[in-house]
Amino acid sequence: MYQDSRQQDNRPSDKSVARDLLTVEQAAQYLQLSASSIRSYIRQGKLKAFRVAGLRKVLIARAELLALLEPTISSNTQ
Repeated sequence: MYQDSRQQDNRPSDKSVARDLLTVEQAAQYLQLSASSIRSYIRQGKLKAFRVAGLRKVLIARAELLALLEPTISSNTQ
């Protein structure tokens, strides 16, 4: 059978990757925290962030933010 020379890959598009990277201010808004709290988490090593080469801009993956969340303990005792 004829196979198209263009390969279909499962990599995310540039647009979807860009939506998954947030600035410190966006991350703070997303988690309803202050920007200083986000910067503190980064300094403490609790939150992985990336600096854009040659710029002061810091980006944080949405998945890293979600990893900070811990489930609450239910107080239901029946």
